[in-house]
Parts: sequence; C-alpha cells; structure tokens
Amino acid sequence: MAREIVVGCGGASSRFALERVSRDKLYGKRRRVIVDERGGECQPGTLLRDGSALLLPGSVAQLYVDAAFDVVERDQLSAVDDDGRFLDKVDSTLGVEQPVTGPVPPERVLDTITTAVYALEPTEVDPELAAALAAGDIFETRFSYRGGYEDAPAFLLQNEHGLFALIGEETAFPWLERAAPAADEEDDPFADDELDFSMF
Repeated sequence: MAREIVVGCGGASSRFALERVSRDKLYGKRRRVIVDERGGECQPGTLLRDGSALLLPGSVAQLYVDAAFDVVERDQLSAVDDDGRFLDKVDSTLGVEQPVTGPVPPERVLDTITTAVYALEPTEVDPELAAALAAGDIFETRFSYRGGYEDAPAFLLQNEHGLFALIGEETAFPWLERAAPAADEEDDPFADDELDFSMF
C-alpha cells in the first residue's frame, strides 16, 4: 500500500501520494571514487591509534550504554521533557486522516524552518480544497513520517510546478526588527554626563 498524506476538511477527505524532493533529484549528484593502480575502487578504513589494526567499513558501530557501561537496546530508550517527564509516542500520520486548517497566512510558513519538501500527487481531492490550493491558499496540518515523540507542522501549497507539502520545525526565537524606538533623555543614565571626547 502506497504511503499517503490524508487530510480532512469540512467533512471531505483528500489523499495525496508523496515523494521526497531532494537536492540529488533536482540537480543530480557526483561521487569522487578513489581507485588503486589497477583501477579497483578503494575502501576507507580506520587505523587504530596504536597502529595494531585496520578497521574496514562495518567494523565499528555506535552503542547506547548506561551508567554501568551495559549496552542498552534502542527499544528500551525513552524520551523525557525538560522537567524529566516521560513523553508519549506519536504514531505515523501517513495513511491516517489529519485535520487541516486554513487558509493560513504566508507568515505562518515563514515562522517555521523547512526541514523537508514532498511533491504531492493527488489521488482523491476535495474540489473545494483543490480550488483553494490552485488559487494560492496555504493549508496547515500535522505530519510524522515514521512516528516518534513529536509531529511537525506541514503546509500544503501549490505553484506552477505542482502540489507540495513543506514540513517545518517551529522556530524558538522571535524575529528582530531594525526599527527601535529612540531612547528618551529622561531614561538615559548618561544624559547629564559632562564627559567631552574632544578633551582627549
């Protein structure tokens, strides 16, 4: 069964097949290959600090260990928040209808950091949603590809190249503005300072 983004709006359901848009797919990729004197491809290796062994790819792996240096399996790990409370797991949203809100202003998209882009192929679309997307409106839903401990905002939009879902990450800082109010002389602690730099 193909993975799909499914959204519900006004009692109508819409389904979109998705494909990740990557730099490699857009521009292609190049790979530098190191070969020996006979043209055979070389493999990278890691030489131990004491020079006693050469480790080939696949010889080294990362492990999770506890305070006693015992190995901890990945499925035994748990996520906690800043206060130490355990976080509930979030299931994958693919194939599961998610509520959609909107239209949302473009500033809402700019308030997030885009971490992934998916090209969408509509398989079953509500005509009202399709018309709104074609008119340039942006809609927001939630997205989690594999599941985990949090989902992310996803923005559905359309341009001359097709339909897309922009997966975002909430920004944790406010925007700064250049226009700042001028300091009031009454609030300036140095207003009565008689220091004159021309005396130096």
